[in-house]
Amino acid sequence: MDAAMMKTILEIDALRSLDTTSVNSTDGDSLFAEIFSEILAQTQASDNVESALLKAIDNFSEENGLNDEVKNYLSNYLLSNPNPYITKAYEKVINNAGSATESVGASATATDAKYLDIVKKASARFGVPEKLILAVIKQESNFNPNAVSSAGATGLMQLMPGTAKYLGVSNLKDPEQNIMGGTKYLRQMLDQFNNNFELALAAYNAGPGNVKKYGGIPPFKETQNYVKKVLTYYKNM
Repeated sequence: MDAAMMKTILEIDALRSLDTTSVNSTDGDSLFAEIFSEILAQTQASDNVESALLKAIDNFSEENGLNDEVKNYLSNYLLSNPNPYITKAYEKVINNAGSATESVGASATATDAKYLDIVKKASARFGVPEKLILAVIKQESNFNPNAVSSAGATGLMQLMPGTAKYLGVSNLKDPEQNIMGGTKYLRQMLDQFNNNFELALAAYNAGPGNVKKYGGIPPFKETQNYVKKVLTYYKNM
């Protein structure tokens, strides 16, 4: 173990010993952000980043619980700073860190649970939070891979044929192709609108041109309701 790694672990252990009985969720988020920033500053090798992050989460959650603020902090960090090593660590957190697993897994019904593996794969590939992908699927098709709208949008993430072709999706009703294509498109919308969930979702629903035209969520009742519903699903998962 190198000196930087040892220093990080000692600092995390010191933070763990702090009296956190009065820390609320917002303060917990701030404390975790400090721990996380310190890890990135003190670790260089990919395996050190991954192991230090997992250790920090273990220590932090014993005192504060792995609350939604921490999970959202990690998700938002990855959206702004895509990094394969941090993504790998975050995947382990979601898969193995108790409450985080429950947050995504417990929201899956018998109908949609079979798509979780694909969602996890899409999340890792494109850096989009699993919960956001699941929330979009819930709103778009209610997890029906054969859903077709009156406008011709098809599949779990309701891709239009032209968009699907652009994304390289050949079979709109194939769950893996549809989720991968839809997540790729959602990633593109997040990139266009500075990782703003509301604007990215509005663009997914009404097209990026309309979001730019109106300088925000377009004044379409359907789109406004769409954004609200998806974000509600996202927050409740």
